[in-house]
Amino acid sequence: MRNNLSKSLDFTLAAEGGYQCNKADDGNWSGGRVGRGNLAGTKYGISAALMALVVGSVAAVTPSMMRKLTVSQARDIATERFWRVMRCDDLPAGIDVMLFDFGFNSTPERAVRHLQAIVDFKNPDGLIGPDTLFRVEHIQPATIAPFISHDYAEQLQSWLGVSPDGHIGPLTLAAAAAQQAHDVMLVYALASQQEAAYRSFKKFPVFGDGWLNRLEARVAFAHQLLAAQSAPAAVA
Repeated sequence: MRNNLSKSLDFTLAAEGGYQCNKADDGNWSGGRVGRGNLAGTKYGISAALMALVVGSVAAVTPSMMRKLTVSQARDIATERFWRVMRCDDLPAGIDVMLFDFGFNSTPERAVRHLQAIVDFKNPDGLIGPDTLFRVEHIQPATIAPFISHDYAEQLQSWLGVSPDGHIGPLTLAAAAAQQAHDVMLVYALASQQEAAYRSFKKFPVFGDGWLNRLEARVAFAHQLLAAQSAPAAVA
């Protein structure tokens, strides 16, 4: 959502932290793979490989360049290369940060494909256009439900005040409809798909705990944005 950009940037850049240089991490190499290009590191989540795309040269990206990256520069890159690419301004509150932060932590194409699969986009292409946005707005809870894992179904049910058995049946769907929980269901469906993606990554044994902790923080932050969106406006 348009007014969530600054908050989402704050969340994501805080999760990423400052300069680091791990030779086992593909993103720390300017060529995008361990051993390719320069071992230059990352800062504020801006990888050496992404910086190579920004400056147009793998060889030009050095540790010195990465260390000198400012917060302002990182925010500009994240906005142009992730937030705007995934059209987060046009997404509902909560859904925006679920896509943005995962896309930043993974790739925009992967993040968008997850959303497109959930909203029954027949041929997910990783690009958000009018059809995807229409489906996000109008998709029915029963279509979203199969994409929510057992654990996240329990969290959804607890939020709805339904007995948490991890199975989304008629009672859960009725509660979701009564409480207009369409966007909450999308948050949990995205979380489920993102967890599965993390667990499939070859580096999960090394970085998995951090990825899953970040996912839980992402879901909690999405709830904050949803709550802020639904709160009544203050009277002047």
